[in-house]
Amino acid sequence: MVASTVGVLILGVIGTIYDNSKQVTRVSDTISRLQENGRFAIQLLDRDVRMAGFRGCGGPTIPPVNVLSATSYLYQYDVGITGNRASGGAWLPGLDASITALSPAPQAGGDVVTVRHIDGPGIPLAARMASPQDTLQVSAGSPIATGDILMVADCAASAIFRATSYAGGVIGHDAGAGAAPTNTTINLGQIFGTDASVYRLVTRTYFIAPSARKPNTTSLWINSVPNYDGQPQPVEMVEGVERFVLLYGEDLDNDRAANRYVAADTVVNWANVVSAKALLLMATTNDNMAMSPQPYKFNGVATVPADRRLRQSLTSLITLRNKTP
Repeated sequence: MVASTVGVLILGVIGTIYDNSKQVTRVSDTISRLQENGRFAIQLLDRDVRMAGFRGCGGPTIPPVNVLSATSYLYQYDVGITGNRASGGAWLPGLDASITALSPAPQAGGDVVTVRHIDGPGIPLAARMASPQDTLQVSAGSPIATGDILMVADCAASAIFRATSYAGGVIGHDAGAGAAPTNTTINLGQIFGTDASVYRLVTRTYFIAPSARKPNTTSLWINSVPNYDGQPQPVEMVEGVERFVLLYGEDLDNDRAANRYVAADTVVNWANVVSAKALLLMATTNDNMAMSPQPYKFNGVATVPADRRLRQSLTSLITLRNKTP
């Protein structure tokens, strides 16, 4: 009888230790995944925001010649970055129709930021143009396709156009040909030589929306136009992103340094934004990770949640490469 009682006690202790160890391992793995997702989200934002408005080695002082027929939100390459803040069920400034039409649509728990920049490395010209109307020649097999939105740039000028044809390294840019947006003219306004490079341009919009992978959670989504990788848009990129705020560093005295950091609805002139501060609130995709609700502070506001998820706040200061010395 005594031996049986002792055996039951020992088994009970072993079971308790096992359960505790299993819970510790579960929490540790979940926190590691949370931190990894957070680092990946910050890396994505850093990469795209840093390159917002890139125009080649000429920098921001040389505006590109833009021969695209479209001047809508998705093709406003003269404005490298724009944003929207959720406030009281509304967006300030109001979201463009191309964003409200997305599925899923942005959720008010996070900001929306759109960046316009190059996609991938530059491709050097293989020959000098004979005239501003001439085709552009790059190495055969370069990652370019008919329909791509391109920018050709050197340190003195740049031009934005649509590739109306591409074969054997020769890029055509005829006027009025192909799908919209078309080119309004074949004239790129400059004869570009072998010191110039060709870049693909993309407009990417970041936002928070319900996760398609983890019900009852939210994720960081990206919508890319054009869609060079062929994936259906928008794409769910990072799970567990619960809040997303971007504060914009605005240069008010033309010294190319931020004088203040403000929300999207307070920016006076988007052309004066030289840096950005990204704030992310990451949350575990599984609930009941803690014994009780865990208070947290995000963007200066302290909150006691109703759930028992674990959370982590991340911040990154990003300098726009095209806007600083």
